[in-house]
Amino acid sequence: MYKFVNLNKTTAAFYEKLTYPTFRSRLRALDSDKSIVAIGVHLASQPVGLILAETSIDRKNAEILSLFVVPEHRGRQLAKTLLTHIQEKLYQIGCSQVNLVYVYNATSPALEKTLKQCNWFTPQIRMLVCSSPIINIRNASWLQLYDSLPSAYTIFPWVELTKQDRELIQKQQAISNWYPEELSPWKEEEMIEPINSLGLRYEDQVIGWMITHRIALDTVRYTKLFVRQDLQRLGRAIPLLATAIRLQLEVMEETQAVFTVFADNTPMVKFVHKRLAPYLTNIRQSLRASKVL
Repeated sequence: MYKFVNLNKTTAAFYEKLTYPTFRSRLRALDSDKSIVAIGVHLASQPVGLILAETSIDRKNAEILSLFVVPEHRGRQLAKTLLTHIQEKLYQIGCSQVNLVYVYNATSPALEKTLKQCNWFTPQIRMLVCSSPIINIRNASWLQLYDSLPSAYTIFPWVELTKQDRELIQKQQAISNWYPEELSPWKEEEMIEPINSLGLRYEDQVIGWMITHRIALDTVRYTKLFVRQDLQRLGRAIPLLATAIRLQLEVMEETQAVFTVFADNTPMVKFVHKRLAPYLTNIRQSLRASKVL
């Protein structure tokens, strides 16, 4: 018989292969990080399924980070039961809403069926997820067009961000909410790729960034591209992106690149389709589903 268990740091070690490499550190932090919730299912002591979630700081919201059932054990309602169990667990600790983000692929219809059975809202398109070997973009003409900025602007390695810079950015955000939280440079800091994560200064003040993350040994994700709103129409974001791409080409020519663009960011969606698409091997949709607990 299948047995469902709330995991801790020790038991979670047996389930690491059932989630993405990106999230395995979350499993290892289960005992010390109370924002992480994980439930596994095993058969005869053999792990066959895992669901992993992370709550917000105030524990009012949660994100399902991964949900996986070993292929030969699918079709037995295990995913539905895992989802039901974690919903109950999240509700018990005070969460009022749970979200799940996924990239559409061959298994998505089964996932969406499970979500519907558990009374989730209909998934909505959240972003485009584009991928390609970075070398494919080497000859893009626009990489050279965006090779310079006016002298008042300076692009710098994000690793050189000072403590004072960080405090000022956070202070401004607390006062004026000047960047969307989904473009916060502080998320997934342990994964930031130092080679081509960049900041942008205007007259010595940080007003933008291109944050990339190493999501696999051979893959860099271009995650957070932002420039202060009053300067966006001046085309200051694309030089940041172009510089980051050139740095990856110089240092990691044999690696892959993944670009994420929010679906409601109309200018960047247009840029992807017009400037990036000819060099990409894949453009997929990322969707978000949610449920009020």
